[in-house]
Amino acid sequence: MDISNLRFDDYFKRATPSTSLTDEVIIFEREQLTSSHILNPETMPPVRLNDTVIFVLCRYGEASFSVNYKTYRLSKGSSLVLSDKHIIDNIQVDSNCEAFVLVISQHLFMSCIRDTPYIKKMMAAMNKDTDLFPFLQLNENEMRDLDENIRHIKKYLKKSDHTFQNQLVRNETGNFILELANIYLQRLGDENKKDEKEHRKDEIMREFMRLVALNFKEQHEVAFYTDKLCITSITLSRNVIASTGKTPMQLISGALITEAKLLLRQPDTTVKQVADDLHFGDQSSFGKFFRKHTRMTPLEYRNRGKKVFNRSI
Repeated sequence: MDISNLRFDDYFKRATPSTSLTDEVIIFEREQLTSSHILNPETMPPVRLNDTVIFVLCRYGEASFSVNYKTYRLSKGSSLVLSDKHIIDNIQVDSNCEAFVLVISQHLFMSCIRDTPYIKKMMAAMNKDTDLFPFLQLNENEMRDLDENIRHIKKYLKKSDHTFQNQLVRNETGNFILELANIYLQRLGDENKKDEKEHRKDEIMREFMRLVALNFKEQHEVAFYTDKLCITSITLSRNVIASTGKTPMQLISGALITEAKLLLRQPDTTVKQVADDLHFGDQSSFGKFFRKHTRMTPLEYRNRGKKVFNRSI
């Protein structure tokens, strides 16, 4: 599975999975993940998920993903839960990396959580807490429980002659989601045990990332965010660097560059329209900003990325 070119919104149409129920659930078991087409990480387009929830569990090796502008390093037992709230970028995969991938349609996922308040709480936490989610490091018991749920899903995915196959698959998928929600809620409990100082650090980081996600197109300067947070630039920098290894300005710029790459994937969108959408003063200032961070002009990025874009269609 070449995840560098994976179009998640096309997943159900083009996948050749180990086991699947068309348009609802797909299981890729022990997939060898690759990123063989990444000649230059800066030419690889970001991916914005659409109508899909994806659970990735690393079995062997290592991989890293940038999710909503923050980098996560996966190793054995670590996982990512990705939804339409996420933008995936800067995928780098070691040659021996293997992973288990469960793909669930957004429709099925929402139908499973509709009547479960605790899962709604989990989803609210996923949308709010950019430090804790979407990454999870699972312990042995958690991995065993999730594996058991997966085996049950697989069992009924293979019973195509069963009169009630669809309902059974949906029931077992719901059980998997409940198990995953339980793990998330336990992590939230662990977060609540932190002392007041640690809580404040986490709160600053979460609120900063939330403000960036809402305002980065219009607000490019750190001062806007420190004013909103009522803290000094030194306090913000200290917390952001401790959490991400990057400065606040690097995260704001990263969000702008990721969005610019997504817009440049659209063949009918001009560079001027991208500059306007991202609230740069003019096309020239946007071009200088883009080149500073990618070492390419917007047109060079679009042209050099055409082969990559075409492979993902």
